[in-house]
Amino acid sequence: MWSSSRCFCRAGFASKYRATKSLGEPPVCRQGSASVTLAGCLLADKGIDFSTLHLKDPSCKGHMDPQSHLVTFSFDSSNTCGTEVVKDGSQIVYENSIVSGNRSSVGVITRQDKLKVDFSCFYKQPEVKSVSFTIRDSSMVQHIVSGEWNYTLMMSSFSDAGLLKPVGLNTEIKLNQRVWLQLEAEGLDANMVAMVTDSCWATNQASPDDSLRYDLIINGCPNPADGTVQMQGNGQGTSSVFSFNMFEFSGGSSEIYLHCKLELCTQGQACAPSCGGGARKRRRSARFAEGPAALITMAWSN
Repeated sequence: MWSSSRCFCRAGFASKYRATKSLGEPPVCRQGSASVTLAGCLLADKGIDFSTLHLKDPSCKGHMDPQSHLVTFSFDSSNTCGTEVVKDGSQIVYENSIVSGNRSSVGVITRQDKLKVDFSCFYKQPEVKSVSFTIRDSSMVQHIVSGEWNYTLMMSSFSDAGLLKPVGLNTEIKLNQRVWLQLEAEGLDANMVAMVTDSCWATNQASPDDSLRYDLIINGCPNPADGTVQMQGNGQGTSSVFSFNMFEFSGGSSEIYLHCKLELCTQGQACAPSCGGGARKRRRSARFAEGPAALITMAWSN
């Protein structure tokens, strides 16, 4: 019997948990995974058999350390254990619960306490930022940190479709020459979240709100007025690529600032823009965050 070998909590050990009326430690959130640890002796004090506990997926049980008697529940991208992904304002929240089964039930009655421990981790939508640099650097990197979660947004430029030739210090891009831009988010769980490039546009001033503006990507799709713009992989994972033929603003301006606005979307919720037909309107989904999107900027000079 489980009760015959139960452990008892030492007063010093249990005091920090009882003071906060908790059964264990706060959740630990890492890249693509999360875990919660409960104290076996505290569960035993409440008459709860740890072996009856599981996450939302009943197959995801807790594992007790034989030395510390701590019970750990965890999930990751390879086994989400019933984790739900929801939007809360500008955050993408991963939610799960530790719940008890009914092993001691007899017919319509049970003599075991019910337990439900909710826990969550989140990605925070990046705040709007505009950072510019000259084409002497082939990529723009923006690092986002939020609690235990962190990921990196990158915009890189290339002179070939295979993305093998980065535009660097000595790369000369001529007018009407094709250039490829890769937008990538490292550190996101591609099984749960997709990155969607909502729009990209060029200005001849650093401000993305400058009145002189030329659109390349509109509502996630190539500008139908510019036949040179093409896009691949938008909303299908954590990276996408678009290309266009190089141009300059009329009137002798020597700089082009390329801005892109990006959003995070829950996978499986029509994240990929629908660009067929003349309307080129994106299928909107309730799973898009309502908070500010990420704005990333790359500067070119001729």
